[in-house]
Amino acid sequence: MNLGKARKRSGSQAFTLAEMLVVIAIIGILAALLLPVLANAKSKGQRTACLNNLRQLSLATKMYADDNGGHLAASFPLGDADHLVNPYCWCPGWASTKPLNPYYGPAPQFDATNVYALQQGKIWPYITTAGPYRCPADNRSVGGLPVLRSYSMNSWISGRSYSDPSGNDTTFDTPGDDGALTYTFFRRESQITHPSQIWSMIDEDGSTINDGMFLVDMDDSANAIVDLPSTVHGSAYEIGFFDGHMESIPWKASSSDWTSSPADPDWVQLKSWTTVKQ
Repeated sequence: MNLGKARKRSGSQAFTLAEMLVVIAIIGILAALLLPVLANAKSKGQRTACLNNLRQLSLATKMYADDNGGHLAASFPLGDADHLVNPYCWCPGWASTKPLNPYYGPAPQFDATNVYALQQGKIWPYITTAGPYRCPADNRSVGGLPVLRSYSMNSWISGRSYSDPSGNDTTFDTPGDDGALTYTFFRRESQITHPSQIWSMIDEDGSTINDGMFLVDMDDSANAIVDLPSTVHGSAYEIGFFDGHMESIPWKASSSDWTSSPADPDWVQLKSWTTVKQ
C-alpha cells in the first residue's frame, strides 16, 4: 500500500518532454542575456587591472628618479661594448613572440618569457614581481609560457628621438646632440614641466611590441612608426602620465589607419602628449 503511494507520488512529479524543452529554452535565453554582461564585466576588470599595472610602473619610475638625483630611468634598451643591455634602462629584453633579436640581449636571459630580463631593469627594485609588467588581457605566449611584458616607455625619455623637425636626432648615448633638437629629449625629471600632459608608460599592441621603448614620430607630415598602442581593450588603449594619473584613451579612428593616414587623429593626439618644444 505504501509502496504504491510512493510510486504514484514520484510519477506525478516527473517532467514531461514539453516541460523540459521549455526549461532548456529558458536556460538558453538567460545564458544569451548573461554572457554579454559577464564578458563586459571581465573586459572592464581587465582594463582596471591594466591601469593599475601602469600606475605601479609609473610610480616606480618616479621613485627611481627621487632616489637618483632626478635622473630618469631610460627607455633606451641597447648595451655597449661593456654591457649586454643598457644598465640604465627601465626594462631591457624582448617582448615579442618572434624569435629574440640578440641585438637586445642574448637568449635565454633576455627572451620574452624570462623574468631575468625584467629583473635587470632599473625599476625592478621598486616592483619586485613580474605581475605588473603584463596586461591581463595580453594572451600571448611562446612555447606555452606567457610573454611577461606588455608595456613600453615613451622613447623621448632618455631613449631615442625620431623625426625631429630640425632634421637632427639623438639617443641615450649622445647627450651632446640634445640641444640641436626642436623638441625636448627628457633625461631629468626637472625637464618635465607639465607632468600631467606628458605620458611615460603605454600598453603597446602585441603585434608591434619588442623592446621596452615606444617610438613616436614627431614629424608633421606622416607617421612612419609601426609601434602601436594596444588594441586588446577594444575601443580604447591605456596610458600613464608623469603626474601619476592613468587614462583609457578612446580610439578616434581605426587602428588600421595608424600609419596609413598622413593625419591620423590618434597619432596626432599621442604626439601632442609625447614631448614639448624646447
